[in-house]
Amino acid sequence: MKNVRVAFEVYEDDPSTLPPGYQEIACHMIFDVKMGENSRRKARMVAGGHVTEVPTNLTYSSVVSRDSIRIALTVAALNGLDIFACDILNAYHSAPCRERIWTIAGPEFGVEDCGKTMLVVRALY
Repeated sequence: MKNVRVAFEVYEDDPSTLPPGYQEIACHMIFDVKMGENSRRKARMVAGGHVTEVPTNLTYSSVVSRDSIRIALTVAALNGLDIFACDILNAYHSAPCRERIWTIAGPEFGVEDCGKTMLVVRALY
């Protein structure tokens, strides 16, 4: 949760006093065991965005296609270029959340925040 906590702000007032346009959203944890990585355990907090109203300016996060990667690797091989790769941990938390959504903090937020109203201010899965 220490990596995900930056995506939330505590709303100290009563949830009924939220400004117009805010929608409640359910968040939950997904747990996984990575078998190929020495049975490493992972957890991810996700938001149920499928239950909110679709924004008027619908946007999506694209994924690189396999063909694009093959073309880039072929061009690099033909030109003698070195290939570098990296993984940026929790890069999605740097994107501000356009939707006006909130949730009630569960026990995964810790004792001090459990039960509080949390505004989602950064992108979640």
